Formats: sequence, structure tokens, C-alpha cells
Amino acid sequence: MKTLPCVLVLILLASMRLAAQEQTPMKSPTVRPNNAGPGRGERTGPQTGSFPASRGGRPYPGGPPRGNVPPAQRPGGAPLGSQGATAPSHVFARGDVEIVTFETEEEYDRLQELFLSSQNTHPEPSQMTTLYLRSATDGSVQPYTVRLPRDFSPDGKYPLVVQLHGTNFHETLSGSRTQYRGMGGPQWIEPDLPVIYAHCFGRANTFYRGMGEVDILEAIDEVKRRFPVDPDRVYLQGHSMGGCGTYTIGLHYPDRFGGLMPQDPAMGPMIKGPGTGGPTPEWMQPQVKIHSPESLYPNARNLDVFFKNAGAGIQRDSTEFTDGIVAQGGFSTVESFPGMPHSFGDRYAYANFVTELIQHPVQRHPAEVKFYTNTLHYNRAYWVTIDRLTRHNADALVVATCDENSGVAVKTANIDALTLRLEDSPAPKQGTLTVDGAAVVSGPLPPVAHLSKQSGAWTIGEWKGGPLVKRHGLQGPLDDAFNSCFLAVYGEGDRDLAIAELDAVRNPPSVLDIHGDFPMKAAARVTSQDVESSNLILFGTPESNAVLRRIAPSLPPALMQAGADGSRGIFIYPNPESPDRYVVVWPVKFLSVSSEALERNWIMPICLLPDYVRVKDGAAISGGHFDSDWKLNQD
Repeated sequence: MKTLPCVLVLILLASMRLAAQEQTPMKSPTVRPNNAGPGRGERTGPQTGSFPASRGGRPYPGGPPRGNVPPAQRPGGAPLGSQGATAPSHVFARGDVEIVTFETEEEYDRLQELFLSSQNTHPEPSQMTTLYLRSATDGSVQPYTVRLPRDFSPDGKYPLVVQLHGTNFHETLSGSRTQYRGMGGPQWIEPDLPVIYAHCFGRANTFYRGMGEVDILEAIDEVKRRFPVDPDRVYLQGHSMGGCGTYTIGLHYPDRFGGLMPQDPAMGPMIKGPGTGGPTPEWMQPQVKIHSPESLYPNARNLDVFFKNAGAGIQRDSTEFTDGIVAQGGFSTVESFPGMPHSFGDRYAYANFVTELIQHPVQRHPAEVKFYTNTLHYNRAYWVTIDRLTRHNADALVVATCDENSGVAVKTANIDALTLRLEDSPAPKQGTLTVDGAAVVSGPLPPVAHLSKQSGAWTIGEWKGGPLVKRHGLQGPLDDAFNSCFLAVYGEGDRDLAIAELDAVRNPPSVLDIHGDFPMKAAARVTSQDVESSNLILFGTPESNAVLRRIAPSLPPALMQAGADGSRGIFIYPNPESPDRYVVVWPVKFLSVSSEALERNWIMPICLLPDYVRVKDGAAISGGHFDSDWKLNQD
């Protein structure tokens, strides 16, 4: 008798599950062995897939829409694409700050009340309860829901299952946060499991990138602060857009999670497709690549990833992503449910998968760490931290392996400095530490090893560089200014520019949007406290904006000056007056009038931008990244 391939077995198992469910009540899922690496059993191969064809290359869950969709207008007059919700921006004052938001003043004030009242809310076990947090980025109030287990005790320790929703194509923008109640119901919740569930808003439709990714991390931290979560048993599960977010957030931060479960994830071409206006510009490619599924395969080396595909949905019976993970030594399975549409939770509940997801804790001390990145924004996994890239916004990889007999071997690509926390690894006390084939330490291994490449050779010691260097938290690109506390600052006559561009950041002409309350001030009202605490998004020119005029001599002259063709530079740079914060110089309209090149994608336009672009007539005519010392690259 021949042995069936593992993926085929899983497809057959899914068929049997569905047939059984038609005749019997829903049961808790059968847990298959999911062992990867030493002591973890067989691995199966991979999975990926392509989106159904759609207008403008944009995927539509369940297939393309029927008929013609009339164009709409967004605030500011730029044409809206054929999908997505749009609503006018509201701008109103609170104290000395103006707020740019989808919300009416009444909804905004209601959110403040809900935040305050939720601080004293004590959720009842077995009930979905909406709570609120205040984001550290724009100060907005963001909702999330929790469900405590039936026999909840504050003295216990519980796994946390974070579940991410898919795209809502027909949302009402104003009031979405006050109305958010999570997903709830039997599709997602297995009521008998002793776990805490959290449903995250994710800023609505961001594909969980940029501020959407930050929202998930903030919600997880808030749930862990308020409830007895086992920090070694945190898991991500999501459908469609939420499946994509599960995968990318999980593999950007692999040491924070014990397992990932993308369900028919919307993981296909992020920006390419018919009618997209030509190839991806070179300056855009690093921002795309850090979110691309295939780039992140190495990061799943120590993290279980379970794909659940809809047989008639997006991924179908594809095994591409699972194959990619397994090829890097990780563990992944794919299970296809024949005939199931993209959204099949009403026919076979997603809750059935949770037991399988929560089987393994976070691996805190893996023997081998693999980590891919091209930015110091994502620079850490387990006991390895990348401190400096040779070339920023280019592919970098570290593979660090412990051997109990010989020591630690590290291989790097495009890395100039890193830190090994050997006390958190299974490295022996004595041995040899080699980096790229050269022995750096022989004998007792230090508990923490700072390594740097000086004159082409690796040595013990931290990197010795100038005062202005790219580092974690201060590495760009442009959208990173919106991922921590920020304040928009407009000059005299530049208020309309600020509102139009902030609105375009939040509400581009697509299905994507960012729900938040973007703060802004006139330059004349900016305080020293603002400068110290916030990234400053400076709209206008040195002639109109007093803050920009003050710091202009310390900013790159080539980008501050108008080009011979009349183009102007938009760029991010460390704030000369507050070196742990950014400034963004934004002198002209861009995103509010930009071309299809930035409006065609499943990545928010702001997340596609590099460190700097030169803009003429609303179009980016060139762009690029500063080097690792915040100098303009000449290549």
C-alpha cells in the first residue's frame, strides 16, 4: 500500500470533516501532531496562491464584483477607486490641538467617555466585552473586544488567542469605533476552551500594516496588562486580510507568538496586476518586500504556522507558503476544505481550529535562529538582535546556531553589528564563537556578546560610529513617523495642505483606510514639550513654517532646495532639536493628488514610500533611502 502525500491527507481529512459536520453537531477539532524539529514530528509542505482577477489588479474575496462601479469623490476632489468606503473628514479643535478624523465631534467625545469608563470595566466570563485603549501614536481611542473563559479566575494564567478580521468593503467610517463589537459568535469562539480571546479593530482596513500593525501590538499589550495572560502562550488567528496580518505580524515578531493560523489568507501579489501602470519603482521595492510572504520564510524557523485554505476561495489547495517555511527548517501545515467559499465560517466554524493552534508555547531558547529583514524597525528574534545593517533597505539575514559541543556559529549577510544574548540560548559555557567562518571568541562564552564588523573583520565590541546613525526606532522610512507619537505642524497658509495630505494618509482611494484622530497645530503654537515628545510632520516651507525655518540649516540641503525641474523633496530625518524623534518635511501636495502608482495596491500608500521622494505636479519622479549614517546615497 502506497503512502499518501501529507498535503493530500490533509485535504482528504478536510473533506471528511465537512461531510461529518453535515450530519453531526459541531465538535472540538481533532488535534494532529504538529512536531517540527527535535521532538516535534513530521513536517508538511507549503502553500500560497494568487488572488482572483479583479478590476485594476485588486483582489476581491469571493471573486470580482459584477457590473460597473461608478466612481466617487473623496474629500479634496481626488478620484476614488472603484472600491472602498469614503466619508468627509471632520476637523475640530480640542484645546490647542486640531483633530483630523472620520468621526463627528459627538462620536469623538463619545470615544473619550468610553475609554474612561472601560478602565473600570470588569468583563463577565463567557461574554464578549468591548474595551478601549488610547494609542501612543495619535492619541486616539481604539476599540478591542475580549472574552474570558467560562471558569475564569484572576489567579490563573491563560493562553491568549488574538483573532483578526477581514476587510469590510462597506463600512460606515464615522462611528465605526464606537460600534465595534468584535466578531464573536460560534464561528470564532470555542466556548469550552480555557483561553482568553481578543478581537482587534486594527484601525479597520489597513491590512495590518503600519498603524494597523501597531494597533495589534498595543491591544495585545493592553490585554496582557489587564488580564492574567500566559506570556508564553500568545497566538494569532485571522481570516482573509486578517490571515495576511496574522502571517506578517507573526513573522515580523516571531518570538512573541507560539503559533499562527492564517485562514484562506489574502496573500498574493501586493502591488502587481493588470493596469497598474508599469513596474514597481526601485525605491518602492524594499517597502513591498518586508511585507511579502516569501521574504519572511526564514522567520518561521521556530514558529508553528497552520494554513486553513478554502477550496473554492483564494488559496484553494496551494501549498506554496508552507513549502517555503519548511524549506527554511520551520514547521507548517496546510489544510484545504474542498468546495468551501472564501468565507466559510458559517459552514465550518473557525473555532474548530483553535485547539490545534494553542498546542505549543513560544520557543524562548531555540538552538537555531533565522531572521530576515531589510530595516532595523524589525531587528530582533529570540536571542539575536541586529544593531546595524551594512546597507539599509537591502536584504539582510542572520543565522545563529548553537552546538552543545562546539559553541555558536553565526552567518550574516548585509549586517555590520549584532548582539547575541547567549545567556538566553542553549549555547555551552565554553566553546568557540565564529562569525562568517572566523573565530571571534574561544574559551568561556560571554553571557551577552556585542559584535561589530570593523574594517571588514568581526570583533567583540559595539559598533563605533558617528552621532547620527540609523538604529532601531530611528531608521525610517516615511511612514515610521506615524508609528509612534506624532504631531502635524502647519505653517502660515498651509492648513489646507496639511488637512488634504493627512486625509490622504488615512483615506486613500481604495478599500484601505486608517481610523484615528490625527493631531495638528499651527507652527506658532508648537511647544518644547511637543518637540521632545512627538515626531513632527512639518507641512509647508521654511518661509511659511517657523519650526521648519528654525531647523532648516541642519537638514539635507539637496532635499530642502527645489530641483531645477521645479520638484520638491518630501523626506524623513532625525529631528535636530530632539535626536530621538523624527521630522518629516512635506512642502507640497502629493498623496492627495498622486497617480495610480500609489493607489493600486493592498499596501497603504504611506507604507510604500521610502525615506525621501521628489515630487512634481503631485507625482513622485524619484525616491530613495538614506544610508546607515543618514547620508544621501549617491547610487
